[in-house]
Amino acid sequence: MAVFESFRDGWTALRTTPSLLLAGGLLVALPLVGALDLGTAEPVAELATVLALPFVLGGFLAMATTALRDGDPSLRSFVHAGGTNYLRLVGGLVLFVFGLGAVLTVVMTLSFAPIVLVALAGGADFAAMGASLGAVVAIVGSVAALAAGFLFLQFFAPAIVVEDRSVADSFRRSVGLVRRKLASAVGFTLLWAIAVDAVPTPRPLLESGGAETLQAVGVPGEALPVAVVVVGVVSVVGLTYCYIVYVAYFLRLTGAVPTRHRDTEPADSGSVVGTQ
Repeated sequence: MAVFESFRDGWTALRTTPSLLLAGGLLVALPLVGALDLGTAEPVAELATVLALPFVLGGFLAMATTALRDGDPSLRSFVHAGGTNYLRLVGGLVLFVFGLGAVLTVVMTLSFAPIVLVALAGGADFAAMGASLGAVVAIVGSVAALAAGFLFLQFFAPAIVVEDRSVADSFRRSVGLVRRKLASAVGFTLLWAIAVDAVPTPRPLLESGGAETLQAVGVPGEALPVAVVVVGVVSVVGLTYCYIVYVAYFLRLTGAVPTRHRDTEPADSGSVVGTQ
């Protein structure tokens, strides 16, 4: 089954290619910048993080793909893939975030619009009684819409990097792959999300009150630097593994499975996977 085989592929790639931890470490560390108290330099640091993310993402996806194909990824391939795919990844990330935001806005509006109309028409009592129901519908609808949007669009980035597709074509590719193997994609997404959520991150320790967070679990506040290092290492290893699994599953969806397994699964005729 592609879902479980992807987790096995991810472990094999990480074990045989430890250099992936460097690229994965950058990908894990970037979101942590916002947790640091940088004073007046914080806006500049956050802007630099946003600008660097597409570059690091492109480099990591290329290195992971090479490792999964039994290749030997290098720093040069990381830099080349990050630069070559930078603008398309920027466009894809912007559309992905704003697209999910637009869906959320529409769902929230449709959920509360009937209540607002009734209130304006004079049915204040009914509107008050229905407000709680409207809130529940809005929350459930928003979660469902965001989950569906993420499910169908989540593979746009590897489609750009691995298959050299345009931004629009990468979204079509992601939707097509998920629609064709919907049950498998749902199972993978749920299992992968649980795995990612299970990996601890040092963010709570880096934010103000990190020492108090340790004390709350019975650890002396003076151990904060050691705790940050230990949790940071676990976070890098765990999340890098999860990100490699994500790439491995995309390759299996397209039929471009790792070379050691290519004789067991047919290739997808729509795949134009190329090396980076």
